[in-house]
Amino acid sequence: MSLTASASGNRMQLWSKELYKDIIDGMYFTQNGLMGKGDNNIVQLFDDLKKSPGDRITIPLTAKLSGSGVTGDAELEGNEESITAYSESILIDQIRNAVRLTGKLDEQKNSYDMYKDAKDKLSIWAQEFLERQIFMKLGGVSALTLTDTTGAVYSANATWSNTADAIPTATEAGNTGIDYTYRYLNADASAGLDGIAATDILTPALISKAKIIAKLASPAIRPLRVNGKNYYVMFIHPKQAWDLRNASSSTWNSAQRDAQVRGDSNPLFTGALGIWDGVILFDHEYVPQLTGDGSAVVFSTGNTTYTPNGVVVYRSILCGRQAVAAALTTDSFKMVEETFDYGNKKACATGIIGGIQKTMFNSKNYGVVTVDTSATA
Repeated sequence: MSLTASASGNRMQLWSKELYKDIIDGMYFTQNGLMGKGDNNIVQLFDDLKKSPGDRITIPLTAKLSGSGVTGDAELEGNEESITAYSESILIDQIRNAVRLTGKLDEQKNSYDMYKDAKDKLSIWAQEFLERQIFMKLGGVSALTLTDTTGAVYSANATWSNTADAIPTATEAGNTGIDYTYRYLNADASAGLDGIAATDILTPALISKAKIIAKLASPAIRPLRVNGKNYYVMFIHPKQAWDLRNASSSTWNSAQRDAQVRGDSNPLFTGALGIWDGVILFDHEYVPQLTGDGSAVVFSTGNTTYTPNGVVVYRSILCGRQAVAAALTTDSFKMVEETFDYGNKKACATGIIGGIQKTMFNSKNYGVVTVDTSATA
């Protein structure tokens, strides 16, 4: 009798497809309706490099028309308006990770499927890597030694694939109040990052100011169109979310009672923290932060040093359409199996070949307003 076994190459292709779907569908931005291929997304996904080779992908960015048009029977021919356009290039890079098991005897001793668990953990690793990259790019983070609230370094790969454009030093230093050019807002506009005190927390008023910057900047940051209405999206740190719920509780809570979106099935609403003044808020632990103790630190290399004063600074991010672009190639999330020691030891690996970049329009943030505040300890 002749038996036919499935080809190992076909099994690997199926595995890779499942992994790709698991990673993309499981990402925070996908689950909350924030990532997709169209331009009505915070994270615009490009897969052009899945079809053809190349080391970058170029994204066209355009501003809305601003001309007055013609009235009556005035001649339109010869008075047409040109569209102002720029482009953003995303360079691609590679990152990989692998898990190698001890051996068959160790696998036998354990009550769970160690190999399946290894594949699951690689999936989670790739997913979290991409999510962290998106938040760092949005926040303009390029310093490689920034730590989170646990003391762990979170920015070691900040410059992977692309280095995000920074908030200019002069803007971070304050004195200008609201910066429409570089889309920046500071809780202490007079003194900048150095002057942020423990009481300079995120408030509903600051959210409204960030929205004003988005609407009045030139070119304006385009909001998402959701159920026939315009909304911006803002990512804040969980500690900033605590301040909204508590320090601003009466204002914030009453606004949520009146929001009338609880029955909406759109993931933008179901996964959100709440809505304020047409801004949908999400809290996430990957929102960039600067520790307020230890050696002097900066969000971006080359910018003015932030002098530690015992206060942690959190960089919340208000976004419009096409705030960040993600490019993936056909070789992303492929799984590789290896055996060692005459088949006694197994290993599996995966990687990402692609790029993440914050979109810029004529050296300006195309879809982002950053807001630096403290938070209640």
